[in-house]
Amino acid sequence: MKLFFEIIGILFCLFLICFCVEQRLLLTRKKTIYLENLPADFDGYHVLQISDIHYKKMGKQNRRIVKKAQQLKPDIIVITGDLVSRDEKNFDDTAIFLHHLRQIAPVYLCLGNHELDLPPGTYHKLLQIIRKSGCHLLDNASVTIRKNKTLWLVGASLCHSVYRDKNHGFRNLEKYTLEKLTKEIHPKHYCTILLAHNPFFLDIYAAWGADLVLSGHIHGGIVRLPFVGGLLSPERKFFPKYSKGLYQQTQTQMYVSGGIGKLRLLNPSEINFFTLECTSSHKEEKNENECFTIE
Repeated sequence: MKLFFEIIGILFCLFLICFCVEQRLLLTRKKTIYLENLPADFDGYHVLQISDIHYKKMGKQNRRIVKKAQQLKPDIIVITGDLVSRDEKNFDDTAIFLHHLRQIAPVYLCLGNHELDLPPGTYHKLLQIIRKSGCHLLDNASVTIRKNKTLWLVGASLCHSVYRDKNHGFRNLEKYTLEKLTKEIHPKHYCTILLAHNPFFLDIYAAWGADLVLSGHIHGGIVRLPFVGGLLSPERKFFPKYSKGLYQQTQTQMYVSGGIGKLRLLNPSEINFFTLECTSSHKEEKNENECFTIE
Protein backbone atom coordinates (compact mmCIF):
# COMPACT_ATOMS: atom_id res chain seq x y z
CA MET A 1 0.00 0.00 0.00
CA LYS A 2 2.85 2.38 0.86
CA LEU A 3 4.42 1.74 -2.55
CA PHE A 4 1.11 2.47 -4.23
CA PHE A 5 0.83 5.90 -2.59
CA GLU A 6 4.47 6.65 -3.39
CA ILE A 7 3.81 5.91 -7.06
CA ILE A 8 0.68 8.09 -7.01
CA GLY A 9 2.70 10.88 -5.38
CA ILE A 10 5.43 10.64 -7.99
CA LEU A 11 2.90 10.65 -10.84
CA PHE A 12 1.14 13.65 -9.34
CA CYS A 13 4.43 15.55 -9.04
CA LEU A 14 5.27 14.72 -12.65
CA PHE A 15 1.83 15.93 -13.70
CA LEU A 16 2.34 19.23 -11.88
CA ILE A 17 5.74 19.72 -13.50
CA CYS A 18 4.35 19.00 -16.97
CA PHE A 19 1.38 21.29 -16.33
CA CYS A 20 3.62 24.16 -15.24
CA VAL A 21 5.95 23.68 -18.22
CA GLU A 22 3.00 23.61 -20.61
CA GLN A 23 1.75 27.00 -19.39
CA ARG A 24 5.00 28.54 -20.67
CA LEU A 25 5.13 26.76 -24.02
CA LEU A 26 4.38 28.71 -27.20
CA LEU A 27 3.72 26.76 -30.39
CA THR A 28 3.87 28.21 -33.87
CA ARG A 29 1.47 26.22 -36.03
CA LYS A 30 2.21 26.57 -39.74
CA LYS A 31 -0.30 25.60 -42.39
CA THR A 32 -0.85 26.10 -46.09
CA ILE A 33 -4.45 26.94 -46.93
CA TYR A 34 -5.72 26.51 -50.48
CA LEU A 35 -8.35 29.04 -51.60
CA GLU A 36 -10.21 28.57 -54.87
CA ASN A 37 -10.82 32.28 -55.39
CA LEU A 38 -7.48 33.66 -54.23
CA PRO A 39 -6.03 36.00 -56.88
CA ALA A 40 -2.73 34.84 -58.33
CA ASP A 41 -1.05 38.01 -57.01
CA PHE A 42 -1.65 36.73 -53.48
CA ASP A 43 -0.25 33.25 -54.09
CA GLY A 44 2.15 32.61 -51.21
CA TYR A 45 0.68 35.41 -49.07
CA HIS A 46 1.54 35.02 -45.38
CA VAL A 47 -0.89 35.71 -42.54
CA LEU A 48 0.00 35.50 -38.84
CA GLN A 49 -2.96 34.96 -36.50
CA ILE A 50 -2.81 35.80 -32.78
CA SER A 51 -5.86 35.19 -30.61
CA ASP A 52 -7.19 35.23 -27.04
CA ILE A 53 -4.22 36.66 -25.16
CA HIS A 54 -6.22 37.80 -22.12
CA TYR A 55 -3.91 38.33 -19.13
CA LYS A 56 -1.28 35.85 -20.24
CA LYS A 57 2.20 37.12 -21.01
CA MET A 58 4.71 35.32 -23.20
CA GLY A 59 7.67 37.22 -21.86
CA LYS A 60 7.57 40.85 -20.78
CA GLN A 61 5.04 42.69 -22.96
CA ASN A 62 4.70 39.46 -24.97
CA ARG A 63 8.16 39.83 -26.44
CA ARG A 64 8.32 36.11 -27.27
CA ILE A 65 5.40 36.57 -29.66
CA VAL A 66 6.98 39.69 -31.15
CA LYS A 67 10.30 37.90 -31.65
CA LYS A 68 8.60 34.99 -33.39
CA ALA A 69 6.64 37.38 -35.62
CA GLN A 70 9.90 39.07 -36.60
CA GLN A 71 11.33 35.69 -37.62
CA LEU A 72 8.22 34.69 -39.60
CA LYS A 73 7.96 38.00 -41.54
CA PRO A 74 4.21 37.82 -42.32
CA ASP A 75 2.55 40.07 -44.88
CA ILE A 76 -0.17 40.92 -42.36
CA ILE A 77 -0.90 40.16 -38.70
CA VAL A 78 -4.47 39.57 -37.50
CA ILE A 79 -5.66 39.48 -33.89
CA THR A 80 -8.97 37.63 -33.67
CA GLY A 81 -10.40 38.97 -30.40
CA ASP A 82 -9.81 38.92 -26.65
CA LEU A 83 -6.58 40.86 -26.88
CA VAL A 84 -7.38 41.88 -23.29
CA SER A 85 -9.61 40.59 -20.49
CA ARG A 86 -12.88 42.22 -19.48
CA ASP A 87 -11.63 43.40 -16.10
CA GLU A 88 -8.32 44.90 -17.30
CA LYS A 89 -7.78 48.62 -16.78
CA ASN A 90 -4.09 49.14 -17.49
CA PHE A 91 -3.20 48.68 -21.16
CA ASP A 92 0.40 49.93 -21.06
CA ASP A 93 1.86 46.54 -21.99
CA THR A 94 -0.78 46.08 -24.68
CA ALA A 95 0.19 49.43 -26.23
CA ILE A 96 3.86 48.41 -26.40
CA PHE A 97 2.97 44.98 -27.78
CA LEU A 98 0.83 46.46 -30.58
CA HIS A 99 3.50 49.05 -31.38
CA HIS A 100 6.12 46.33 -31.83
CA LEU A 101 3.82 44.19 -33.98
CA ARG A 102 3.04 47.18 -36.19
CA GLN A 103 6.75 47.58 -36.93
CA ILE A 104 6.70 44.10 -38.46
CA ALA A 105 3.59 44.22 -40.67
CA PRO A 106 0.14 45.84 -40.91
CA VAL A 107 -2.01 44.70 -37.98
CA TYR A 108 -5.79 44.19 -38.08
CA LEU A 109 -8.03 43.30 -35.13
CA CYS A 110 -11.62 42.19 -34.61
CA LEU A 111 -13.51 42.37 -31.33
CA GLY A 112 -13.93 39.45 -28.95
CA ASN A 113 -16.45 39.03 -26.17
CA HIS A 114 -14.03 40.41 -23.58
CA GLU A 115 -13.63 43.69 -25.48
CA LEU A 116 -17.41 43.88 -25.80
CA ASP A 117 -17.67 43.48 -22.00
CA LEU A 118 -15.35 46.39 -21.21
CA PRO A 119 -16.97 49.43 -19.50
CA PRO A 120 -17.45 52.30 -22.00
CA GLY A 121 -14.61 54.41 -20.61
CA THR A 122 -12.17 51.50 -20.59
CA TYR A 123 -13.27 50.43 -24.07
CA HIS A 124 -12.60 53.91 -25.50
CA LYS A 125 -9.21 53.91 -23.79
CA LEU A 126 -8.39 50.66 -25.60
CA LEU A 127 -9.59 52.13 -28.91
CA GLN A 128 -7.25 55.09 -28.48
CA ILE A 129 -4.32 52.75 -27.83
CA ILE A 130 -5.12 50.75 -30.97
CA ARG A 131 -5.34 53.91 -33.09
CA LYS A 132 -2.14 55.37 -31.65
CA SER A 133 -0.27 52.14 -32.37
CA GLY A 134 -1.14 52.37 -36.06
CA CYS A 135 -3.12 49.12 -35.95
CA HIS A 136 -6.58 48.84 -37.48
CA LEU A 137 -9.70 47.72 -35.60
CA LEU A 138 -12.26 46.19 -37.96
CA ASP A 139 -15.44 46.77 -35.97
CA ASN A 140 -17.99 45.48 -38.49
CA ALA A 141 -15.74 47.05 -41.08
CA SER A 142 -13.52 46.04 -43.97
CA VAL A 143 -10.35 46.99 -45.78
CA THR A 144 -9.12 46.10 -49.24
CA ILE A 145 -5.59 44.88 -49.74
CA ARG A 146 -4.59 45.69 -53.27
CA LYS A 147 -1.97 44.41 -55.62
CA ASN A 148 -3.04 44.06 -59.25
CA LYS A 149 -6.09 42.29 -57.79
CA THR A 150 -7.92 42.74 -54.50
CA LEU A 151 -8.15 40.76 -51.26
CA TRP A 152 -10.98 41.77 -48.91
CA LEU A 153 -10.31 41.66 -45.16
CA VAL A 154 -13.39 41.94 -42.94
CA GLY A 155 -13.92 42.06 -39.18
CA ALA A 156 -17.28 40.94 -37.75
CA SER A 157 -17.99 42.13 -34.21
CA LEU A 158 -21.11 40.06 -33.53
CA CYS A 159 -22.70 41.34 -30.30
CA HIS A 160 -22.65 40.74 -26.56
CA SER A 161 -25.89 38.74 -26.58
CA VAL A 162 -24.41 35.88 -28.65
CA TYR A 163 -21.99 35.27 -25.76
CA ARG A 164 -24.13 36.02 -22.67
CA ASP A 165 -27.87 36.38 -22.17
CA LYS A 166 -29.53 39.23 -20.27
CA ASN A 167 -29.01 37.30 -17.01
CA HIS A 168 -25.29 36.97 -17.78
CA GLY A 169 -25.78 33.26 -18.34
CA PHE A 170 -25.63 30.96 -21.35
CA ARG A 171 -29.15 29.55 -21.58
CA ASN A 172 -30.78 32.03 -23.97
CA LEU A 173 -28.04 33.21 -26.27
CA GLU A 174 -29.00 35.20 -29.35
CA LYS A 175 -28.46 33.62 -32.74
CA TYR A 176 -26.26 35.37 -35.27
CA THR A 177 -27.98 35.57 -38.65
CA LEU A 178 -27.05 35.97 -42.28
CA GLU A 179 -29.31 39.04 -42.44
CA LYS A 180 -27.41 40.68 -39.59
CA LEU A 181 -24.00 39.89 -41.05
CA THR A 182 -25.05 41.21 -44.46
CA LYS A 183 -26.57 44.37 -42.97
CA GLU A 184 -23.55 45.16 -40.83
CA ILE A 185 -20.84 44.37 -43.38
CA HIS A 186 -22.64 44.37 -46.75
CA PRO A 187 -22.57 41.52 -49.28
CA LYS A 188 -19.29 39.78 -49.92
CA HIS A 189 -16.87 41.19 -52.48
CA TYR A 190 -13.71 39.71 -53.95
CA CYS A 191 -11.82 36.90 -52.23
CA THR A 192 -12.57 37.45 -48.54
CA ILE A 193 -10.85 36.71 -45.24
CA LEU A 194 -13.35 37.15 -42.41
CA LEU A 195 -12.11 37.77 -38.87
CA ALA A 196 -14.83 36.54 -36.51
CA HIS A 197 -14.00 35.75 -32.90
CA ASN A 198 -16.81 33.22 -32.42
CA PRO A 199 -16.51 30.08 -34.59
CA PHE A 200 -19.95 28.65 -33.77
CA PHE A 201 -21.58 30.48 -36.70
CA LEU A 202 -19.67 28.79 -39.51
CA ASP A 203 -22.92 28.07 -41.33
CA ILE A 204 -23.67 31.82 -41.40
CA TYR A 205 -20.16 32.75 -42.52
CA ALA A 206 -20.39 30.12 -45.28
CA ALA A 207 -23.82 31.30 -46.43
CA TRP A 208 -22.44 34.84 -46.60
CA GLY A 209 -19.63 33.54 -48.82
CA ALA A 210 -16.41 34.03 -46.83
CA ASP A 211 -13.48 32.20 -48.40
CA LEU A 212 -11.50 31.94 -45.17
CA VAL A 213 -12.66 32.61 -41.60
CA LEU A 214 -10.17 33.10 -38.78
CA SER A 215 -11.60 32.58 -35.28
CA GLY A 216 -10.65 31.89 -31.68
CA HIS A 217 -12.75 32.08 -28.50
CA ILE A 218 -12.79 28.36 -27.58
CA HIS A 219 -9.19 28.24 -26.27
CA GLY A 220 -8.79 24.85 -27.92
CA GLY A 221 -11.44 23.44 -25.61
CA ILE A 222 -9.28 24.25 -22.55
CA VAL A 223 -8.40 20.55 -22.11
CA ARG A 224 -7.53 18.49 -25.21
CA LEU A 225 -8.40 14.80 -24.98
CA PRO A 226 -6.52 12.40 -27.29
CA PHE A 227 -8.66 11.25 -30.27
CA VAL A 228 -11.56 13.40 -28.96
CA GLY A 229 -10.50 17.05 -29.10
CA GLY A 230 -11.55 20.00 -26.97
CA LEU A 231 -13.42 19.33 -23.75
CA LEU A 232 -15.17 22.59 -22.84
CA SER A 233 -16.17 25.89 -24.45
CA PRO A 234 -16.45 29.25 -22.65
CA GLU A 235 -20.24 28.75 -22.80
CA ARG A 236 -19.81 25.71 -20.53
CA LYS A 237 -20.66 23.36 -23.38
CA PHE A 238 -18.87 20.02 -23.45
CA PHE A 239 -17.10 18.84 -26.60
CA PRO A 240 -17.67 21.98 -28.72
CA LYS A 241 -18.10 21.32 -32.42
CA TYR A 242 -15.34 23.74 -33.38
CA SER A 243 -12.47 23.88 -30.90
CA LYS A 244 -9.16 24.08 -32.80
CA GLY A 245 -7.87 23.55 -36.31
CA LEU A 246 -9.26 23.71 -39.84
CA TYR A 247 -12.93 23.14 -40.67
CA GLN A 248 -14.82 23.46 -43.94
CA GLN A 249 -18.43 24.06 -44.97
CA THR A 250 -19.22 24.30 -48.69
CA GLN A 251 -16.51 26.60 -50.14
CA THR A 252 -15.71 28.29 -46.80
CA GLN A 253 -12.75 27.22 -44.71
CA MET A 254 -12.43 28.24 -41.06
CA TYR A 255 -9.35 28.00 -38.87
CA VAL A 256 -9.92 28.15 -35.11
CA SER A 257 -6.85 29.14 -33.12
CA GLY A 258 -6.26 27.58 -29.72
CA GLY A 259 -5.06 31.02 -28.63
CA ILE A 260 -2.68 32.15 -25.92
CA GLY A 261 -4.47 32.80 -22.65
CA LYS A 262 -6.28 30.91 -19.90
CA LEU A 263 -5.11 27.78 -18.12
CA ARG A 264 -4.95 24.74 -20.37
CA LEU A 265 -4.05 21.07 -20.34
CA LEU A 266 -2.57 19.08 -23.25
CA ASN A 267 -3.24 22.26 -25.18
CA PRO A 268 -0.22 24.62 -25.30
CA SER A 269 -0.58 28.28 -26.24
CA GLU A 270 -0.18 28.90 -29.95
CA ILE A 271 0.09 31.42 -32.75
CA ASN A 272 -0.83 30.43 -36.30
CA PHE A 273 1.10 31.14 -39.49
CA PHE A 274 -0.73 30.59 -42.78
CA THR A 275 0.54 30.49 -46.32
CA LEU A 276 -2.30 31.14 -48.77
CA GLU A 277 -2.17 29.31 -52.08
CA CYS A 278 -4.41 30.04 -55.05
CA THR A 279 -4.09 26.62 -56.65
CA SER A 280 -6.90 24.11 -56.25
CA SER A 281 -4.55 21.15 -56.72
CA HIS A 282 -3.41 18.82 -53.96
CA LYS A 283 -6.72 19.16 -52.13
CA GLU A 284 -6.05 15.87 -50.44
CA GLU A 285 -3.19 17.56 -48.57
CA LYS A 286 -5.34 20.17 -46.89
CA ASN A 287 -5.40 18.42 -43.55
CA GLU A 288 -1.93 16.93 -43.82
CA ASN A 289 0.36 19.94 -44.24
CA GLU A 290 0.25 21.39 -40.73
CA CYS A 291 3.45 21.50 -38.70
CA PHE A 292 4.51 23.31 -35.56
CA THR A 293 7.55 24.57 -33.75
CA ILE A 294 7.98 25.00 -29.98
CA GLU A 295 9.43 28.13 -28.43
